[in-house]
Amino acid sequence: MMDERRDVALAIKSCLDSLMTDAARCDLGDLAHFISLAALAAEDAVAAYDPKATRLNAMMTTDAGHC
Repeated sequence: MMDERRDVALAIKSCLDSLMTDAARCDLGDLAHFISLAALAAEDAVAAYDPKATRLNAMMTTDAGHC
């Protein structure tokens, strides 16, 4: 069930990212900003249902694991 929830959150985030790009391209800055906040919430949902996300986020926000 957790994998399904993560996959749904990823799909929603992908759609929101696409909508955000479209809004920005059409010069709808306020709408793009609002959608970006929703995309961040979807990203948080992905992290909540992905046991490896915390470890990956720690690696990506520090110099650990980078060449």
